[in-house]
Amino acid sequence: MNYLLAKRLIEDGILDFDKLVFRQYKSISLSEIEAFILIELWHQKQQGNTFLNSAKIGKTVTIPKEELLTILAELMKKELLTIQIRKTKSGKETEAFSLDNALEKLLAAYEDEIRDEIINRPKKFSSSADEIVDLIETHFQKQLTPLEIEIIQKWLDEDHFELLDIKKALLDAVKANKHSLSYVDGILVKRRAKAKPTDATTYNHEKSEALKTFFDSLDSK
Repeated sequence: MNYLLAKRLIEDGILDFDKLVFRQYKSISLSEIEAFILIELWHQKQQGNTFLNSAKIGKTVTIPKEELLTILAELMKKELLTIQIRKTKSGKETEAFSLDNALEKLLAAYEDEIRDEIINRPKKFSSSADEIVDLIETHFQKQLTPLEIEIIQKWLDEDHFELLDIKKALLDAVKANKHSLSYVDGILVKRRAKAKPTDATTYNHEKSEALKTFFDSLDSK
């Protein structure tokens, strides 16, 4: 997954950070209360409050101050919350907290979940086409048209793409946030073209001259 792109989409509010945390907090070994604190820190950061202020966080999270400080220390221990020293425009040094490590781990956990759903599915289907249709409708969050289903059938019957290759192309499309069959088709075509061996053998004049010299030396003996 393109981390910088995903980070920008979350910072711009196009992707929902809160939903990402609630979906993946157990995957990165967070408790529910730690997840809530992480979300509150993110909201503080989005509002421009980058100085770690437990009193300000405590106003929105109804837990004792001692417990809050313990949770913040635990997030630092897990390296999900870090403190950085930054310089202002005037050259003055100031502390700022960062959640970049937390975001990176959350996105990695989400990517692993998607990969597992697409590549290693326990579901049984009557045909490969049915499985691909179900995968695409699930991860693109839309119902496919009859024409789109025909394209999928063509991948299998005419283009003879392997099921695993189609799944890998779909995974890359989901990671790139490109929810279209044309994007998946483009990946499949490019990968096949890249993997296709060339039939023509290049004539190596230098090598042939070396062989000629070798055989000439044998004849002269």
